[in-house]
Amino acid sequence: MTDQALILRQAAVGDYYVYREGRLIGRIRKTENHVHGSVVWAWGITVPLPSGAWTRGSADSLEAAQKAFRAAWEQFYDSLSPEQIARWHHTQDARKG
Repeated sequence: MTDQALILRQAAVGDYYVYREGRLIGRIRKTENHVHGSVVWAWGITVPLPSGAWTRGSADSLEAAQKAFRAAWEQFYDSLSPEQIARWHHTQDARKG
């Protein structure tokens, strides 16, 4: 999967949707860390399949968030069976129509 391009599309200032092969797979957005009062980049995989806490996180920069997202995505995608991928695509396609 490592050769698959992930595309960021800006939704608003500091807010990006992440796509792979035209399918929405996640989001990266600038947000405030309320505990420390600092700005962080939160990221998360949002496909309609069960996922663990490791499929979301935060980073100090957009670049670091992109790198962390890609690593999590590769691990997540590589763990999926063909049946799970088909279910994800079916669920996502049904939501469009």
